[in-house]
Amino acid sequence: MKGKKYLKGYFYKNLGDDLFVKIILERYKNEKFEMYSSINYKKVYKTDNLKIYSNWNIEVIFKRIINLILRLFKSERRIKLEDYINYDIIILIAGSFFMEPKDFNPKIYFKNIFNQKGNLYIIGSNFGPFNDKEYFNIHKNKIFKNAIDVCFRDKYSYNLFKELPNVRYAPDIIFSLNTENIKITNRNRVIISVINCKKDQMEFINQDVYNKKICEFINFFEKMNYEVTLISFSKEQGDEGIINKIIKMCRSKKVSKYFYRGNIDEALDVIGDSRIVVGTRFHANILGLIMNKVVIPIAYSDKTLNVLNDINFKGKVFDIRKMDEFDVKCITSKDLNYKLNVDIQKKEAEKHFRELDKIFK
Repeated sequence: MKGKKYLKGYFYKNLGDDLFVKIILERYKNEKFEMYSSINYKKVYKTDNLKIYSNWNIEVIFKRIINLILRLFKSERRIKLEDYINYDIIILIAGSFFMEPKDFNPKIYFKNIFNQKGNLYIIGSNFGPFNDKEYFNIHKNKIFKNAIDVCFRDKYSYNLFKELPNVRYAPDIIFSLNTENIKITNRNRVIISVINCKKDQMEFINQDVYNKKICEFINFFEKMNYEVTLISFSKEQGDEGIINKIIKMCRSKKVSKYFYRGNIDEALDVIGDSRIVVGTRFHANILGLIMNKVVIPIAYSDKTLNVLNDINFKGKVFDIRKMDEFDVKCITSKDLNYKLNVDIQKKEAEKHFRELDKIFK
């Protein structure tokens, strides 16, 4: 299809969000896309159908210089580094994009985030958490209403806006990931995805207590003769630092670590080479499910619980917002053998691309 196409999302080498782009690029190999990231993404995607603007791009450098001059002259005007006006199609593909910011300003938000003139497609997202009714209304009446297509990844978000005829639901996009080339084993290893509790407005969760709980998981599984690997999904969001603190705290000589730095295939193989996935990261759980692993989610927000309810997950689930109920010793043999067949979700997740398929395929 002719016309400029832009991918909007969270692009800071977070495994979950990077998988979104991987799926888009592989699905629409004959289409050319553009995206912006402040960090170097050149080695992440082995494809020629994506142009990435970074801080080292000539156009971005030029814009930054102009903004610096404007600041020197104390002008309120700024040139946007990420400007959607020049694109015919904007695909917003980001899971937790619509969380109400602490300093929410309707005018600034709408002007800077949704200033596009082209056709807007929103896929793979959930809505919230939110408190401000105006935040809800601006999305319902100005953003979602005017989009070509909005496909949420959870039924909670869908039900909030189901009055709009262009709003739909489908399971998380990662369910549609092609796993044929992933080295999937049943090795006696546990992958534990770790998170920095200061991300995504999680300051109410005590990081030290969380770290101790992860140590309890490590000790629990090591006593059962499992190998344990702590995995970081995002250096930018602080996962790596937390992992190093946990390993130092536990003083375990057996536990290993894996840091995702942009090698998607390698990260998928690490997760595939295990029997159990303990996931604080939302997409660690989804990846575990599509690779037919035993999955033990550690929920840090309702978005995880909502999706688990949508797919009728009956395994053990921990909620780190309820630390007093967070007892690793309550894991049973049944929990360590529970697997959920997600073949239906794999097919249903394809529906996120229903409207895009009409113009790209």
